Amino acid sequence: MLTSWNTEEVFLDGDHYFDRILKDIQSAKSSITIEVYMFNDDLLGREVAHHLIAAHARGVKVEVIVDGMGSHRFFDFLYGEFLKNHLAVKVYNPLPFVHPYYGQLTFTKKIYWLINRLIKLNKRDHRKIFTIDETIMYVGSFNVTVEHTLKSDHKPWKDMGVRVTGDQVKFAVLNFKKNWKITDFYQYRKKIRSLKLPSWRFSPLRLNNTLFMRRYFNKNFNQRIFKSKKRIWLMTPYFIPERKLVMGLARAAKRGVDVRLLIASKTDVELFRTLQYFYYPFLIKSGVKVFQYTDTVLHAKNYIIDEWVTVGSSNLNHRSLMHDLEVDLAIQDKVNLKMIEDHFESSVKNLEALSFESLRQRSLWDKIMSGMYFIFRYWF
Repeated sequence: MLTSWNTEEVFLDGDHYFDRILKDIQSAKSSITIEVYMFNDDLLGREVAHHLIAAHARGVKVEVIVDGMGSHRFFDFLYGEFLKNHLAVKVYNPLPFVHPYYGQLTFTKKIYWLINRLIKLNKRDHRKIFTIDETIMYVGSFNVTVEHTLKSDHKPWKDMGVRVTGDQVKFAVLNFKKNWKITDFYQYRKKIRSLKLPSWRFSPLRLNNTLFMRRYFNKNFNQRIFKSKKRIWLMTPYFIPERKLVMGLARAAKRGVDVRLLIASKTDVELFRTLQYFYYPFLIKSGVKVFQYTDTVLHAKNYIIDEWVTVGSSNLNHRSLMHDLEVDLAIQDKVNLKMIEDHFESSVKNLEALSFESLRQRSLWDKIMSGMYFIFRYWF
């Protein structure tokens, strides 16, 4: 039974996910907000942009936040198209030297701009959230990039997403406004004051807007691992977490919990192929089963701890745990819980768990580089 949403639908592939998003954009009547890490200038990016421009032309309020690093390809063409059609776009923490009027700035202002951007360089907006008419929301690991769909030259990445509907979506819109414009945030909060929105601690939508919230959710995740009784199944493309989480997984496995870790063999961030091996010997020795997904690029972030299941953008690395803005959704519908559970089992069904023998076969260079990369884990 759903307690926060009217409906909840899970998507396991990008084509159905974005087809549904585009249909909702076409039907939008009042507002669309998008907060996304990657918005690429490719076939999918241009298709989404076309529908957003059309929605804006018929009077829908469209607001888009893209990350300055993840969406660097957005500026090839799409940014100009958005501005030409008077769509509101905000770039979260632009890269150094990226300023629409950089050449016109004084020397002092250039220095100030560069210092300010370098300080914020490691803080990114890694979320993937769409809201339509304040009653429909999409959350998951899908960026606006063709790699997630059959339009790609390669096999689509393995990802997951969720569509929910209901008045509680306004909680997500409220948080979007905080990143968009603080005055809009206060105005919108006043507007929805009569709604009984949940506290951020108890909402199924987990947003780490502040350092306090980030620490709270990290502690909550570790506590769930500590208290787990039956299973811990983690699907993540980038595994280089804090030591506390690694120790929690090892202790859970030792007390008989079924701990499985599905990580990427093929990845869009190549250094993680080497870096994430650092913890595997210890985890395998403790009884954790570690599987590498080889069919395509694994990009989904799906965590199952007993009957608690989340889908979202958070990885199990220092970037997600310490630096980036993330979003995850706790699944409530029992049918969806069973579907996600079956999906995880089918994903590891024909895979052989890593062993000490397979780890020993790695090259000496790979082992050395794993230790070297680990020194700089704070940045990854």
